[in-house]
Amino acid sequence: MALDSLSRRRFIQGGATAAGGLAMGGPLAALAAQTANAKTARRVPGYGPLYPTPEKDSGRPYLHLPRGFRYRVLNRTYDPSIAYPTQGSDPQTVPTPTYFDGMGAFAGPNGTTILIRNHENRSDANEETQPSGAAVIVPQSYRYDEGPEATGGNTKLVVGRDRRLVEPPLHVLGGTITNCAGGEMPWGSWITCEETEQRLREPHGYIFEVPADAEGPVPAIPIPQAGRFSHEAVAWLGGILYETEDIREQSCFYRYRPKQRIDSVGDLARSSGPLEALAIEGMPEADGDLLEVGRPYRTRWVLIDNPDPVAPGATTTRAQARAKGAVWFDRLEGCWESDGRIYFDATEGGKPDVPGASGTATTELGQIFEYDPRRQTLTLIFESPSHEVLQNPDNLVIVPQTGDILVQEDSPAEQYVRGVTRNGEIYDFVRSNLNSSEFCGGCFSPDGQTFFLNQQGGDDDTPDDSDNGITYAIWGRFGTKTNDGKREDDDHRGRNRRHRNRP
Repeated sequence: MALDSLSRRRFIQGGATAAGGLAMGGPLAALAAQTANAKTARRVPGYGPLYPTPEKDSGRPYLHLPRGFRYRVLNRTYDPSIAYPTQGSDPQTVPTPTYFDGMGAFAGPNGTTILIRNHENRSDANEETQPSGAAVIVPQSYRYDEGPEATGGNTKLVVGRDRRLVEPPLHVLGGTITNCAGGEMPWGSWITCEETEQRLREPHGYIFEVPADAEGPVPAIPIPQAGRFSHEAVAWLGGILYETEDIREQSCFYRYRPKQRIDSVGDLARSSGPLEALAIEGMPEADGDLLEVGRPYRTRWVLIDNPDPVAPGATTTRAQARAKGAVWFDRLEGCWESDGRIYFDATEGGKPDVPGASGTATTELGQIFEYDPRRQTLTLIFESPSHEVLQNPDNLVIVPQTGDILVQEDSPAEQYVRGVTRNGEIYDFVRSNLNSSEFCGGCFSPDGQTFFLNQQGGDDDTPDDSDNGITYAIWGRFGTKTNDGKREDDDHRGRNRRHRNRP
């Protein structure tokens, strides 16, 4: 397919945009080969060293970037946004909801870019206690869960050619919780995923569809036939919806196969079909942490008898999968399609350095898997051997101009976006400065010229933005890297000297 159409497919929570038919395994498989017998990867300058870079409008150095890149803060939590509290009401100005996360980019009218953004607000009663924060507000009749604790959902941002918001963010889907990641659908909608199985007034753990062209709030319609579990991300390929589950050491990989043709908004919610989990032939209940890098495993799919376990005492979806021999992973997050294959990552996957260790800062630093539906094989194409290589890869996105992968790490240390070249080399691209929350939601505009990126933020509205969620637009010389090893600042100083010596 052409670059323009391929560059819009993305992995969100991670989201990746394929470019030029590049197999996503390319850079990561090369990285795995580079580090097969070592604990470090070859680092290259990439776009050059990082410097505190002033934001375009305020001059504040939110980010460290290479020279030649600029950025603008599009939106922060608690900034003014637009909501319709009741059906038929006039719009009201309310705070932008908290906890930014996964995000999709779509072509809008008159050269604009539409962003559909998740808000991972959790309920106070969630098993991971976290304040609910500023809520997504939609009319009560549009909400999935009418309870006041259900404060998550989605907002819509419209970005102009000048990389400024055309209008304040619009609240479009509400009454959900823990909206973590999702995926873009080829018919122009965003699938948002609830990363929870909590029950409030309604059971949660579903996926919902948000049309990119929504002009106001849309009804939150769950798709229970696609499973009730701790959803993370989805990808569409060949009429099948592939889904990841984010649970420590118990995640399964699923697919929903609708019987009907799906090509427009609402078709998924009206569809029917089986939900299945991935298993490895001859290895019932295989542990994904222990699979060999580079070995293709023959797979099969096991049927989930009850994809919507809501009755008291009902067996969970993943327990049903495990009982039938499904392979299990450690925190599956991103899911994306490229070149007819499905890729997904296990953020805390990998062989522990210490027997019995799990999900710590020094062990199990992340894995990337490839599922090939034509060959029906599962291959572990990358496993991080050290912090210096990669630490807990989460969101991924491809740079359309180069085919490099930009990895947003989910780590307890400094927050980075790192690049991986097609030769498997590593470089730094973005480092946080004023805000220590994780990077997420990375995606490129349809023309490939702007990289949109979130920092998740927390619950507080802080004067220094240290705890605010932030959405950035980053642009610059994506097609020109400093690959000869020269420092970008050396080149810059040399140009200045030449200018001073002119008569």
